[in-house]
Amino acid sequence: MTDRTQAFDRLTDDYRRFRPGYPADITERLREHVLAGGGEPRLLLDVGSGTGISTRTLRHLFGPGPRVVGIEPGRAMRGAAADEADGLEYADGRAEALPFPDGSASLVLAAQAVHWFDRPAFYAEAVRVLVPGGTVAVLHNDRDWESSDFVDAYEGLLEKYGDDYRRDYRVFDTVGEMNAADGLADAVGHSTAWTRELDLEKLLGNALSSSKVASVVRALGEDATRAAITALAREHFPDGRIRIPYVTRLFLARRT
Repeated sequence: MTDRTQAFDRLTDDYRRFRPGYPADITERLREHVLAGGGEPRLLLDVGSGTGISTRTLRHLFGPGPRVVGIEPGRAMRGAAADEADGLEYADGRAEALPFPDGSASLVLAAQAVHWFDRPAFYAEAVRVLVPGGTVAVLHNDRDWESSDFVDAYEGLLEKYGDDYRRDYRVFDTVGEMNAADGLADAVGHSTAWTRELDLEKLLGNALSSSKVASVVRALGEDATRAAITALAREHFPDGRIRIPYVTRLFLARRT
């Protein structure tokens, strides 16, 4: 049986090189929520940390004081993150069974990852490891297909050739799920729109870092997948400046 936790092993290098970070206004909201929980943050957990993009963001946001640990089951992803550790720690673990004791963390963050989890089990684990007043946070960048003909066509390509891919795979009631979890309360959502400008190399690198595009590659082959994405980019952006609109969404709840 294929281990889903290793789905990104072959995609690790492109993921590390080409995936975007998160807008400053959103990450500042995350920081403010954690600090409002009371006391100095002691332990910050980044669950499904991948190559460490969001883990490094936590270090930048909170400085050198708290312990920051990325939890990632993917061996290659964890190894790539450790190559840029810079005072960060990375541990093997799953969202539904976090390798930390009760009441030990000030933050449990899932960035670009919660759709992989058993979400009710993840929220229960977050409640277990959080201190009272601690924060559970869900963060993700979503391409905005409603405001871009290119993104609409790109999503259509994935839906046509991917393995049961749907562009709304991350659309669910996160606030409702958080508020329904025993031990969590006051869930809120924030969002911000922004645009990422890429050249063709970065567009292809970002695309090929995706497990969703990997299923297209299995269907068409890598050369044909590259060619299809290139054709879309050249059709919509003949000047070579590829503009991808995103909506970044942050959901926050408090451990009661």
